[in-house]
Amino acid sequence: MPKTDAASVRSGGSSAYNAPAAKSGQIVAAVSGSSTSDEKGEGFNRGTSDDSNDLNSDDIRISGYRNNIFGTLMTWYLLVLSALWLCFLFVLSADYYGSLPNTPKDKTSILSYYDSTLGTQAFIGMWCFFVFLVVTVTAVRFRLRNFFRIKTLPQNGQFVCVEQKIHKAVMLAGHNNFLVKHVQMAADRIKHMLGWDWNVTTCPVHLTGSNRKYFTYQCTRFVFSSDDEQFAPFSFDLGSQNNSLVAKAGGLTTEEATLRAELIGPNFIEVQIPSWFGAFVREVSSFVFLYQSLALIVFMFDAYYKVGLVDLAVVLLAVAFSMVVKKLSEERLKRMAEQSDQLMALRDGSWVEVSSRDLVPGDVIRVTTGMQMSCDGILISGNAVMNESSLTGEALPIRKFPLRNDDSGFSKEANKNNQLFAGTVVSQVQPVTSSNGDYLTDDHVLCLVNHTGTASDKGKLVRKILFPQPISFVFDEQLKVVFTILGIYVLFCLAMAIYFYQGSPTATWLYFQFVCFQALSPILPAGILAGQSMAVFRLKRRQIYCVDPRRVMIAAKCRIMNFDKTGTLTNEGLEFYGVQRSRFVEEQNAAEFEQFTGDLGSCDELLQIGVASCHAVTDLGDQLIGNPVDIEQFKASKWTLDKEPKFLDKIVPPHGSALSVLHVARRFEFVHARASMSVVVQDERDGQLHVFVKGSFERIKALSNARTIPAGYDAACNQLAREGGYVLAFAHMILDATLDQLRTMEQDDIETGCDFIGLLVFKNMLKPDTAQAISELKGGSIRTVMVTGDTALTGIFIARQCGMVPPENTVVLGDIDKKTGRLIWTDVDSDEPVADIEPLLDTRGPDGFPLTELAVTGAAFNYLDEAGQMAPLLLNTRVFARMKPQDKVRCTQMTMERGITGMCGDGGNDTAALRAAHVGIALSDAEAAIVSPFSSSNRSVMSCVELLIQSRAGLATSFANYRALILYGTTMTMHKIITFWFSNSL
Repeated sequence: MPKTDAASVRSGGSSAYNAPAAKSGQIVAAVSGSSTSDEKGEGFNRGTSDDSNDLNSDDIRISGYRNNIFGTLMTWYLLVLSALWLCFLFVLSADYYGSLPNTPKDKTSILSYYDSTLGTQAFIGMWCFFVFLVVTVTAVRFRLRNFFRIKTLPQNGQFVCVEQKIHKAVMLAGHNNFLVKHVQMAADRIKHMLGWDWNVTTCPVHLTGSNRKYFTYQCTRFVFSSDDEQFAPFSFDLGSQNNSLVAKAGGLTTEEATLRAELIGPNFIEVQIPSWFGAFVREVSSFVFLYQSLALIVFMFDAYYKVGLVDLAVVLLAVAFSMVVKKLSEERLKRMAEQSDQLMALRDGSWVEVSSRDLVPGDVIRVTTGMQMSCDGILISGNAVMNESSLTGEALPIRKFPLRNDDSGFSKEANKNNQLFAGTVVSQVQPVTSSNGDYLTDDHVLCLVNHTGTASDKGKLVRKILFPQPISFVFDEQLKVVFTILGIYVLFCLAMAIYFYQGSPTATWLYFQFVCFQALSPILPAGILAGQSMAVFRLKRRQIYCVDPRRVMIAAKCRIMNFDKTGTLTNEGLEFYGVQRSRFVEEQNAAEFEQFTGDLGSCDELLQIGVASCHAVTDLGDQLIGNPVDIEQFKASKWTLDKEPKFLDKIVPPHGSALSVLHVARRFEFVHARASMSVVVQDERDGQLHVFVKGSFERIKALSNARTIPAGYDAACNQLAREGGYVLAFAHMILDATLDQLRTMEQDDIETGCDFIGLLVFKNMLKPDTAQAISELKGGSIRTVMVTGDTALTGIFIARQCGMVPPENTVVLGDIDKKTGRLIWTDVDSDEPVADIEPLLDTRGPDGFPLTELAVTGAAFNYLDEAGQMAPLLLNTRVFARMKPQDKVRCTQMTMERGITGMCGDGGNDTAALRAAHVGIALSDAEAAIVSPFSSSNRSVMSCVELLIQSRAGLATSFANYRALILYGTTMTMHKIITFWFSNSL
């Protein structure tokens, strides 16, 4: 079969580059409606692609505004009036103390004709009006400018105002009592009346080069369509089949790229951060600071300036600290988000140097060593080794493979090994210059741009950080109750003041202000945030980085901590332990296991060839790159990789070996959903094609011929797993097909009918400090849970070894019977079935905890979850095994319903669970990891201990400040009441 190369595609070998309608594929916009067309007649289908960008949602309101000269003047007048009014208050305060210029000695209140009472009353009136002005402006600050503009249709406006409904997540909301709920309901009603339950953003409208109207909202471009008269973000559908994607290797024309750039916008996430002066203005213009300022103005005026100066120093210190922490965090995020490089792209059939900002979906770019990806793309030719630590937290480089040139369906999840992601770094590239037709060949490594900007995986993460969903801890809701009680207390004190100072409204007002600002101290917000800010600072010194400081206080109340096993509780690397070969006995027409051995070289040559070839390891500068299990497996084989492969890889046997050189003709990478991988290798000696399948022992048993499975298969595998072994099974088949036929065969067809040939066993050792970390967490009343993709028995062994499961406790494993499809419970020590687990769970030890721990497989977890039986057993289950990435997310979400939940992992298949948890901490070497709210470059479970210690210390500090300030305020107000009582009595 003739090979497919990029040159033939560029020269018109595919009709996708000749027909105008096929050039652009489909443009999909996030607004449901009709189709539209551009000037060239190309079709753009408009449909919802991302709910968060749907402006037709009931949770989003959009309106247009135009500037008006009188409105602009009124806006400036209001701002100038506020500033002048504030200055006049300071002038009155200075006049009260006789500090104005040219004031006679020992004279005060010259502006009020030397009448201090009149001066005080003037200050009270001016201050009250200023409070009204500040509260009004602050309440409508995001709508204020639009109030002085002319409202119109969005398409006719110079500005577009987007109002998005705020859905606040309340942590542990179910723990609220009657009073908290009703105060919260009242607060929600007030917010609704003031319009504070909508997030208001006003965006200027711009024109593209072809006069298309657009605005940018949350870093995403929304383009106006004249057909349905809607603004919408566009996305580009490149195709759903592998060969349709490979066929786009010819790149785009300049005209096509320009059109798509207009619709999608630049491939650049611009993070707007203020200057140091702007950051200061942002802090001092907040409602909290304005409240503090109003209180301090009264303190300065009412002969209370010493306390006012101290409070002012505290407030300014808190403002400065908050400003510095936010500014540095924003600059760090800006460095992570913004990226602009020069690279080679294929435009008009020629390679040209372009900026990464100008990339659009459909572009074909050249991937080079050391390059940082600025977009999501599909590898259509060549191999690459990627460092994804900044995106997923995965420490080891990942090998990426080119997309097969066949008609199989393409999906983001199943083809993860064929995709390059924005923010990742290219460690090595290897062009594919020869192929039997499976892959596109080229002298360079080619990548088809798939997603850019906020549509990329990195862009979505950055957008969530820049525009997070509002979260509120239960204590934040309880603080509303406290402030309500204090408000009632202030009104009580006001009534007392009126009673004591009958006929003296000035004295009553001054006492009321004193009571109000003592009970509701202006430095209370600074005191509450002090603990959080110091915790973030101390965590950074311990190499634990935080991209969401609000999570620190949530981490302090963490009660459940889920852990991945491999690379988190245990070392990242595995140690080769041995093999157990299966031998088929013709006389008995059955297979049996041979003696377990640690010498792979003494085994049958089929198993040796399978171990040497069934992997996805590559050689990067004499360093093996790939999955840790694959690397250890290949090292155990003692074979080597040749740098000039005939097909995908060329594997050379050890010197002096009688085995032949192998050529990997086809490879199906490991997929979590299948729990297996396979390769087709050609023996150079006789040209024979061999199929080797590797995977979990459960998966290989299901794939293999039943007669080649030894009688004690399950018992042998379970015993190895029970001893802490990581067990992989191998199957083999000789493929009766040519290389041309092989190209068109499906994976299921190739793997069907294989014979089981043996087991490969590794040992995964605990990290030195894991047991200590688990002990400290349990000592801090943290429930530790293992959520792993490994076998249940291996997970149980590690759980016992690290102290997660007490040594004297019984462990009962829940799994699904393959024959009956029913759930069965088994004692892992005695291997005896357990008919009813309830009596075991009711049996408790001296400490009051059950003496039986549960473990479930992924199949059992899903079975119990669908039946609604998992939730009651959740807090009795210690080990969740054979969990797929989506299962880990579901398990995390279920534990989150029971309490504040943390998740600790090393990235990779833990990424989704790390993002879902209340407190996710990724053990990643990359400081800029954005996979979770917390990341630690110290790859130790002790990082979890340190995070919780500092978080609890921060929360304790904030609560101590809170109690002290509340107690101080109420004490001072009572002191004043008593003082006024005695003074009135005299």
